[in-house]
Amino acid sequence: MLVYVLNKHGKPLMPCKPSKARKLLKQNKAKVVSREPFTIQLLYGSSGYKQDITLGVDAGSKMIGLSATTDKQELFAAEVELRNDIVKLLSERRELRRSRRNRKTRYRKARFLNRKKPKDWLPPSVENKIQAHLNIISKLHKILPITKIIIETASFDIQKIKNPDMEGKQYQQGEQMGFWNVREYVLWRDNHECQTCHGKSKDKILNVHHIESRKTGGNAPDNLITLCETCHHKYHNGEIKAKLKRGQSFRDATFMGIMRWTVYNRLKEMYSNVQVTYGYITKSTRIERGLTVWPDSTEREGIVWIKNW
Repeated sequence: MLVYVLNKHGKPLMPCKPSKARKLLKQNKAKVVSREPFTIQLLYGSSGYKQDITLGVDAGSKMIGLSATTDKQELFAAEVELRNDIVKLLSERRELRRSRRNRKTRYRKARFLNRKKPKDWLPPSVENKIQAHLNIISKLHKILPITKIIIETASFDIQKIKNPDMEGKQYQQGEQMGFWNVREYVLWRDNHECQTCHGKSKDKILNVHHIESRKTGGNAPDNLITLCETCHHKYHNGEIKAKLKRGQSFRDATFMGIMRWTVYNRLKEMYSNVQVTYGYITKSTRIERGLTVWPDSTEREGIVWIKNW
């Protein structure tokens, strides 16, 4: 365990041991400025001895891994849990606004495309995750004299995940090629048959049902399933309990594909020494140094779990 230290002017210094921090506080030579992580500020001038500190950032869609180290010691380690409710909250807000507009301002003419999106605009759910990365790195710069940032990014070939044999021009011919819309594709995928009763209801009218709510699960084919109209009504009325399970979701992989270079480029604008690395490099480095390739974060010592830091 280490105590983080700021100089008289609020600039970060090298952390110290708890015993030294305790002496400084008892002698009124320092004051506590933060309890999580525990940080003190010196009340007298200091020579400001510093070492080179490298901050490793494992960017992610649900979690961020952080590790600040010198050549000999790890000074900070944390896993930051990101918010994943932005899409749901925005959908609820949109519904409330539409409801209010219908009640209060029906006389107003409909206005479409009356707002222009700025250049490099990103969806709020993605922007929130990007800002979370930048905010946590900025806060670490306030308690440690970091000299270099190495960020690990990941890219996912979603087409290859779905079909390992994908190659060449097949990338331009997606699974929905030849279909007018998603609904037509889902009906064809399910053989134009109700996936609950499999034709036992004798109802020939077919509906495409959202397994997860449309506002959170979207209209992706993996979130849609074919039901006959009879089963569809019974399901929504609670008369039947169908075990509907969504297919594999690639939301997190899509997030990483959008945000990975944006995070890196914004960090380069904020700090001078920023480098990028990849998962396979990290893996080979851990093997060379005799470390566990895929460590269980719950078994690492000194880990800090952060939700709202």
